Amino acid sequence: MYRVTLSIIVLALLALPLAAQETSEIAQAQQVLALADSAGAQLYAKSLYDDAAYRIRFAQENITSPKDGVREQARMRAREAVFAARAALAKARWLSTNAAIRNLQADINRFGGHSASVLQEESPNMTYARGATTKERIAAAQAAIDQARAAGAEQLVPDNDLKTAQDTLSSANKVSLNGRENSDVADHLAYVAEMIARRAYYLAQFAASSRLVPDLQLQRTKLAQTSSEQSAITERTQREEAERRNAELQRQLAAEEANRQAQSTELERLRQQVEESRRTMAQRIESDRQARIAAEKRLDDAMSKYEAAAATGSAPDLDAARRQVEDAEITLRTLQDRERLNQQAIDAEVAALRTDVQNAQNQNANAELIAQRQSDIIRRQADLDAYRNELQDDATRRADIQRRHEQAIADAQRQRQEVEAQAMRQQIELMAQAARTAQQQAQSTQQQLQQAQQQAQTTQQQLQQAQTTQEQLKQQAQQSATEAEKARQAATATQAELDRTRLELAQREEEARQLKMQQDLARIASTKADTRGLVVTLPGIFFDPGKTQLKPGAKRTLQRIAEPLKGDDRIRVTVEGHTDNTGNPEKNMEISEKRAEAVREYLVSVGVSADRIMATGKGDAEPVATNKTAAGRQQNRRVELVITRT
Repeated sequence: MYRVTLSIIVLALLALPLAAQETSEIAQAQQVLALADSAGAQLYAKSLYDDAAYRIRFAQENITSPKDGVREQARMRAREAVFAARAALAKARWLSTNAAIRNLQADINRFGGHSASVLQEESPNMTYARGATTKERIAAAQAAIDQARAAGAEQLVPDNDLKTAQDTLSSANKVSLNGRENSDVADHLAYVAEMIARRAYYLAQFAASSRLVPDLQLQRTKLAQTSSEQSAITERTQREEAERRNAELQRQLAAEEANRQAQSTELERLRQQVEESRRTMAQRIESDRQARIAAEKRLDDAMSKYEAAAATGSAPDLDAARRQVEDAEITLRTLQDRERLNQQAIDAEVAALRTDVQNAQNQNANAELIAQRQSDIIRRQADLDAYRNELQDDATRRADIQRRHEQAIADAQRQRQEVEAQAMRQQIELMAQAARTAQQQAQSTQQQLQQAQQQAQTTQQQLQQAQTTQEQLKQQAQQSATEAEKARQAATATQAELDRTRLELAQREEEARQLKMQQDLARIASTKADTRGLVVTLPGIFFDPGKTQLKPGAKRTLQRIAEPLKGDDRIRVTVEGHTDNTGNPEKNMEISEKRAEAVREYLVSVGVSADRIMATGKGDAEPVATNKTAAGRQQNRRVELVITRT
């Protein structure tokens, strides 16, 4: 009598907060699971995500059952799904932050730096061993609580709820008489306590990882600027040498013009060299113009991706897009500096021509030569004015584009923040506090990012002042056969890299198709990948007890599963029927075979090729849970679709 009364009290306590909610228990679980999905839980916390999805499906299919016991099981599964989805959301945030940190570390290493930060990790597909008895499950939940406390959750996570978890676990102990007897209610309470503790542990790890991000971002930006600065120094040295040579040619030309009648042949040769230098300058200007246009396009594309990521992407996507924008801006500023140097070079050439004309007039040189020089001055001045106007127009246009991009990014971020705020307001009061904390952290990170960008812009402005004459390197490269050979070898290496990239893309497309099918099937039924292939588990509720005819609801689910299977002739499906150990083994084998065959025949009837699907019965030989409890037997009564690709 004491145990019955205690169980009723525990269930009533659990029901009180749920009764106060405006939405149903299942709707609440679906909302939390949707948040976890948007945070990348299917990638970073797959086992927890699948567990929550399975419990939601069980609750949906049994919440209207005429049997009180089944309905109570459905309500418990819905509550468990809420806490499992919250744990999946926290784990996804932690592991996605770790992924962003690894990207920053890779960039730092690529720029010649070093990051010694060591990250805590956990497999997204981690199997949580809870045992087969109530006592073992209570012990597993206590271990999860101890792990969260050891990770500092009580200090790092304001809403850690570890006291609630410990109190819930104490109730489970009381219901099960300190673990001496198995109890579905105690199992339910132990699961809830474990999920609360795991969420606190993942949030503690998320807080620890988040502290590393600002310093790594700043280090990456500084290393990128240092790399660009070193490249600029090398180019400036080569440009100065090329300009020195050009000045020497100009001086030689002036000397030859002063003594034109005595050295007319040499004068013509020098004139041709100067003309060749001018043609080279024109080619370099055109090459720089095309490179600038391409760099502007890459920057626009990167800014567009940044806008999209600001509106819909996850934190790692937004960080990757931001780095692409920074790299594209550095490249474009370098090319703009080169074009300004080209303009200065033309201006210096016009000034030299004016000086030559003045000297020729003072020396009463040939009038025809003076007229030719004046014509050159007019032509070069016109070229200079046109080039200066083109650069000014481009600078004005780029400033306008930059303003539009910045406004679009600000609008997208504001819209995304509004959508996230609206979604968070729909959650239960406990989730609202966690959402506000996450939003404050996001705003703090955004401010740090803006500060880092401002610092990067300041450093780049200083770099621009130091870059005076860089672009003559291309003239030297065009005149050097050795540099041409290096360019050819680089092109060959680039082609080889392109071939490797194409192969990797083909492999990734195949992996993407596999992952998409797994994700599509996971939205319909419990799906996992193992050594046999993709395994889709259909629960025993597809059939009435002891029957082998599919229920109408099962047919609708199978029809959705058939859609991704019909479109690929390389797919092979094995339908396996399983039962619990209740009853006669021979009878169980017969039922499992007929149920597997019923699923196969229905899949064939909706379009799956018959020669790509086979059925087999396993009876009670391969249980996935204990047969000692009703919940375990329910999991063992199932049909599995084993999907492979030839």
